[in-house]
Amino acid sequence: MLLLSETTPIYIIHLDNSARDITPLLWHLNYLLKKSAHKNFHIEVFKAVHGQKDYHNKGITFKHTHPVLNDFAPQTPKRTQVLELVRLALRMRVNFQSLGQLGCFASHFLLWQECVKLQRPIIVLEDDILPTFDFYEKCALGLEAINTGLAQVVRLYTLYFKRHQIKSALTHDFDWIFSPYGGMGTQGYVLSPQGAQKLLEHCPPQWILPVDTYMDAHYTHHVKTLTLKSHALLVEPAPTQVPHANIQNFRGKLKALSWLLRLCNYTLKIRWFCQHLFNLLFRRF
Repeated sequence: MLLLSETTPIYIIHLDNSARDITPLLWHLNYLLKKSAHKNFHIEVFKAVHGQKDYHNKGITFKHTHPVLNDFAPQTPKRTQVLELVRLALRMRVNFQSLGQLGCFASHFLLWQECVKLQRPIIVLEDDILPTFDFYEKCALGLEAINTGLAQVVRLYTLYFKRHQIKSALTHDFDWIFSPYGGMGTQGYVLSPQGAQKLLEHCPPQWILPVDTYMDAHYTHHVKTLTLKSHALLVEPAPTQVPHANIQNFRGKLKALSWLLRLCNYTLKIRWFCQHLFNLLFRRF
């Protein structure tokens, strides 16, 4: 439970050498905070992990890179590795990762660890957003949902793909959005220590899927995730996308493995979809 005297940290993930200037974002957040009745927040810039530099320096991305499922130095898979990956792909989303995706995952992963260390909720923002005029009021709503046990993660924004999502209204302010495809974005969310602990505990040792796809995978980590009906963030029509893995030049076993994993992922999506419909029918959430 967050004490009234404590302030909630807002972390903005930002690359040091990024061409994006976050000065306007910081000014806007501070301006809204002065105008808001909710003052228990403080803003920090979190140094994002540069995937390529960190990997070459043998940092966190190097430790969590799968030897096969990457697009920059993939090993030819052995038969035992293929079988292991197939079994894994039938339990969670699996795909080849780029250095950019690994760096993005690392940045959020480190903030999950920070949340557990602090033992209080935090707010995570990426730097390609703009807060709405009632941003802090909506953050307070998210914190209330977390402190009352209604949620462990509250999305402040979600990318919307009509054909790939099932939306269920839980309260006047929150929806439960399920997507077997994932990819709903990590532009901003409120995170509880309990939610962060679950994300860390169920996170695969090697990062084999994008961080937003992992966070969307409710049936992998079982984190209670809600989304604000009215978003707290404005995002560019074409938000910044971390480059996906380039597997166009793969040949032989790597190419065959990519198709096999795609088939397994499709099977998993169908299973999750049926499981979700069952849970909706019997209100098991």
